[in-house]
Amino acid sequence: MKNVAALIRPEQLPAVKAALHEAGMVKLTALTVMGTAPRTEQRRYRGVEQKVSLFRRVRVEVVVNDADVEKAIEAISHGAHETGGWGTIFVTDLEEIVSIWTGERGPRVLS
Repeated sequence: MKNVAALIRPEQLPAVKAALHEAGMVKLTALTVMGTAPRTEQRRYRGVEQKVSLFRRVRVEVVVNDADVEKAIEAISHGAHETGGWGTIFVTDLEEIVSIWTGERGPRVLS
């Protein structure tokens, strides 16, 4: 089992979510996060100019079976490309998944 996580811009979330849904992956987690960038921007806040180097991003996570990893990556990439093409995808191994409600373990928890 793998955890496929992507950092995307907030405006990309609806397209990425739709692409994952079309690929049959309807369970996902989306978190608002802040991330640095190699550039800074000047923004005016309450009349004061400030340099901003932290930007709002969304982290989307999908847990999939090993056979569905490429399908998840393609869905996220397709959704992100439709709305600007920015983002990064991370794939990590999961040793075990346990359902808190039923106590089930392993790939059955994903269904």
